[in-house]
Amino acid sequence: MKPRFDTRQQLIDYNIVFYPQPDQITHYTDIENNILTTAWFKEEYEELRITTCSDIEVNESNPYEFIIVEPSLTVLPLVYPEPEGALIGCYTSLDKNPSETLKSFIRPILLEAQNQTVPFLSGLAMTIFKSFTRAKRKSGAPWEPDKVIKTARGACRDFALLYVITCRSLGLAARFVSGYYVPYNKKNRPELHAWAEVYLPGAGWLGYDPSLGLAVTSRHITLVASYDPALTLPASGKFWGADVGSALKTEIAINPVNEV
Repeated sequence: MKPRFDTRQQLIDYNIVFYPQPDQITHYTDIENNILTTAWFKEEYEELRITTCSDIEVNESNPYEFIIVEPSLTVLPLVYPEPEGALIGCYTSLDKNPSETLKSFIRPILLEAQNQTVPFLSGLAMTIFKSFTRAKRKSGAPWEPDKVIKTARGACRDFALLYVITCRSLGLAARFVSGYYVPYNKKNRPELHAWAEVYLPGAGWLGYDPSLGLAVTSRHITLVASYDPALTLPASGKFWGADVGSALKTEIAINPVNEV
């Protein structure tokens, strides 16, 4: 639940409060540079409440302000030079063999972009946005790309995974991102959101939101990024016992200071 700190997004202040108070709290940074907090409880409780408050500064007025340092990476399919190729292997090694359904989906986007990397990334986000219907699914893992393509619908996490796997099939290093989006219409309630990031040397991790058909800007707040969507859940835990169940309730409030 703690927002990331990088060149695009600065964390000015952060606070997390548990009720009931844990017997022990530990903090650490995982292998993908995400910040994790673990709360340990000795007693039994019927309710767990977690409240976080963050003050964040996002500096991303122009998401295309970068220079790709390797000319060979401007054309798809892509092969990363070493040693970066070995370092980002988990973001490229998976999903290299797309299904026929996914190949058919990719083909016209590649043709339109003339196999150029950056135009393809933008075109892919816009195609998903225009071609598929947004559906709300409050629970469940992201759908497989073939299901999203065949049904022409999905939630933001389904579109994000489709984007990630499409990119990986062309050699691009891609990862799944969980965070918040600040809607332009103040009547729309902010929700936990999902999008994708693609790595290009000289540009870093570039965010694309296929649910909105655009590159990520100052209205996106990143919490966590991972090669596996299952590792981006904001909260997870275990409980046990006979006839035990659980129900999750959430509330998000975002107050922009300087809107872009």
